[in-house]
Amino acid sequence: MITLILHATRLTMLRSLAFPPNRRPAWPWVACLMIITSLIGPSPARAGDDLRVEMAEVAKQIKLLLDQRGQDAIAVGDFRGPAKLAASAGPAISKALADELKAIDVAVRRRAELEVNGDYRDVEDKESQMLAVRITAHIVDRTGAEVVAFEPRGILNVTTIATLLGVTTILPPAARDEDRNRKLTEDIDNPKVHLANTRISAGPDSPYAIEILVKSGKDYHPRAASKDDDGFAFLKIQRDEIYAVKLINDSPHDAAVTLTIDGLSVFAFSENSNYTHWIVRSKEALTIPGWHRTNQVSDAFKVTEYAQSAVAEKLPSSASIGTITAAFAAAWPQGSPPPEDEAPGKKGGRSGDATGKGPPVETNFTDVVRDIGRLRASVSVRYTKDDEPKDLPNSNQ
Repeated sequence: MITLILHATRLTMLRSLAFPPNRRPAWPWVACLMIITSLIGPSPARAGDDLRVEMAEVAKQIKLLLDQRGQDAIAVGDFRGPAKLAASAGPAISKALADELKAIDVAVRRRAELEVNGDYRDVEDKESQMLAVRITAHIVDRTGAEVVAFEPRGILNVTTIATLLGVTTILPPAARDEDRNRKLTEDIDNPKVHLANTRISAGPDSPYAIEILVKSGKDYHPRAASKDDDGFAFLKIQRDEIYAVKLINDSPHDAAVTLTIDGLSVFAFSENSNYTHWIVRSKEALTIPGWHRTNQVSDAFKVTEYAQSAVAEKLPSSASIGTITAAFAAAWPQGSPPPEDEAPGKKGGRSGDATGKGPPVETNFTDVVRDIGRLRASVSVRYTKDDEPKDLPNSNQ
């Protein structure tokens, strides 16, 4: 039996921000998947933990305000991302905040007297001069009048930044933090994506890629994305269509992959809250059929009206564009040496419609423990949430 090891090391989060070859088939689902539960060693918080930590601080401030007003409930509204990035991770922020509120006995009710909402965007951290995501929350009353604005919180973890902003990028693992930061910033400001038939990657030489497989009848078929004028990959997925995400690892080492839909980890509805990554073996591909529930059953990814979506099961609202993001890092057995190109001592590094839960899908996954390196590549594809997709480039189906 494998013992699961939980990561306890946390990165001190933002304090002040500047404002101004042949591949073994992975189909059907019963295959070689392994799930990672943690980061090991002296690394920052795993992707997602930093968001939870920051939202816990906001939750404490909300509780203090409610206590002063003699109230015990609040509505959690939408967190809007920058329009220039077509970002759709507001549900992930709202969910993290709602979870932390409930943990300190604050009820989350849609019809509460007060509502917390806000926005998030890419900024430069004043202290480290590194890229960060600034999250601003404020409380409004029923008329929409602002009651209080909280001090902004910040995210410095590179993987979390990539998933919140829907970034497609390649980051050399052995490069200096400053150089990786510069590259990430460039790819946010000037989005680029490489499309090869149905394969979506950050560049023609990148070993990491994804494919979106859409169900037709009893079978799943890859669907091609197209590139819009801003450099984003877009995919047409119609309302009520069921799809899966294929993770492709053509690198010489195993990959640990963080997969998110609209910023939400595909483990958001899992019965095991410790799971964080999918492990894709070297030179192989792994198809993820849906939201993980157990190692035997997943709920299929389904494009559906938002009120019935998996995100809406926890949260109330969303942007008009959805985003699927896969973030790839190297993974190796605990205690074994890392890949030669992994930076020494840098494990983890400075790290409409929506997708709903569909019918259960039989799966067979296995737990493993792995050390994880720095983010090497992130691949994002956006999809419309309109009933009928509009203003999208042509794509082959």
